Amino acid sequence: MAGPVDSIQNALAKHGEGAVVMMEVPTDAYFDANVETLRYLTENGFEGIYISFQRPDSNVVEILGQKGIDLSKIVIIDAASSCAGAPDSPPCVPVSKEMEIDELVRAIYTSLEKLHGRKKFIFIDSLTTIALYKPLSEIMRFSQFLIGTVKRREVQDVFVVFNVARDLRQKPFIRDVALHVDEVVASPA
Repeated sequence: MAGPVDSIQNALAKHGEGAVVMMEVPTDAYFDANVETLRYLTENGFEGIYISFQRPDSNVVEILGQKGIDLSKIVIIDAASSCAGAPDSPPCVPVSKEMEIDELVRAIYTSLEKLHGRKKFIFIDSLTTIALYKPLSEIMRFSQFLIGTVKRREVQDVFVVFNVARDLRQKPFIRDVALHVDEVVASPA
């Protein structure tokens, strides 16, 4: 059975110039799958945005650094600290405590401009976690913005990866997002 890297690698090869991929990951392997996926992307010429809804940026930066991931290729948008009311720390892109979707969208566009590589990614560590903080209508609007950005080719060669907890994949809003992505891949780890 394919791991998260194999799943992402196959999806990227299949879709070429940009795609939206939903990766279903077991809850107990969530962060490990994130790390493996980020390592693959950064080691294969991608630069990107990591939107963290699960862990504060200081924790993400520390762990990714320990795992040998090139942090100069990643811009972190720290929604986790904002949701928890924790202070921001560099080098993250902070969002306000209210975590408005329009603010997240601005942070993404601003961060995309900072990336210099031809191949880019937007990695959402947990689409299901945002549901704890925002109404489903806002989650759908956020998802549709990201999907639309790739499908309209507003930015060239961008891959969006939504991570979702496998045990929550039958939630109606996850099923709705899944209908609009280019591919849904299941990761055993």
